[in-house]
Amino acid sequence: MNYYNSDLADIGFATIEPCKELEPYIYNYWVIRKKNLTNKISNKILSDGNSGIVINFSSAFLTSINKKEFLCEKTFTYCGPTKYPLFMNFENSIDAIGIRFKAGGAYKFFGKDISLYKDIVVELHNSNALKIDILGEKLINTANVESKIFHIEEFLLNKIKHSKKENSAWLFDFVKTIKNNKGDVNIEQMCDDFKINPRHCARKFKEEVGLGAKLYARLIRVVNTKDTLSSLKVDSLTAVAYDNGFFDQAHFTNEFKSFMCETPKDYFSKKQNMAKGLNYKKYKK
Repeated sequence: MNYYNSDLADIGFATIEPCKELEPYIYNYWVIRKKNLTNKISNKILSDGNSGIVINFSSAFLTSINKKEFLCEKTFTYCGPTKYPLFMNFENSIDAIGIRFKAGGAYKFFGKDISLYKDIVVELHNSNALKIDILGEKLINTANVESKIFHIEEFLLNKIKHSKKENSAWLFDFVKTIKNNKGDVNIEQMCDDFKINPRHCARKFKEEVGLGAKLYARLIRVVNTKDTLSSLKVDSLTAVAYDNGFFDQAHFTNEFKSFMCETPKDYFSKKQNMAKGLNYKKYKK
């Protein structure tokens, strides 16, 4: 996401970059804070194929993926990788920090098959995989955001140090190639280029990223078109479709709607209406 709209700014949304040692695994941390909400707030978070942990310091909140609802009552919640948008619904107040993993980034911390978390949201209370409860005690007794991030990174760095799992040597470069080509790739040809057995690639990519390589590539292509539409630098939707490797306008519309749960025309119209209210905020460590 390359900007944040006024609704997010209104709830104090900001991002914080990770330390250098965690950059291979984490995009950023995000923060949302607002007391005494007068109305329920619902945020639609479009998927980019990654996953993340929500650390909640306020009342329970409701999430949903593909019409499946999950009530999050504990401090730590993991939102698994998915092709669908994630909806987060808050009322009364909001006070949360998020850890946004890169594709494949969560694998080293959880030490297990990430595809087990596909399309679901799970609470991490008493998690044998992450053993994160001890971190909650430190965070509850810490007042400011910067100090909380320090404790979070201390925990994550310790997990890296003692992790028994390693990402496949080719995984992050494979993901990078898909992203650099905006998802318009042939996975079989990439396997040949990387000198990887296609079956091995399919199994390990799904295990470490949580989504299949072909599905991930399709999602990245749609994400790229979403970013193009968000820029508002669009001659026509047909031009966007062809520029991003779609067969025709119908193929583009169907694929976009499959991942984003709205048509590219509706999405573009919303971005146009929102343009005057854009407000970008970012913490720097």
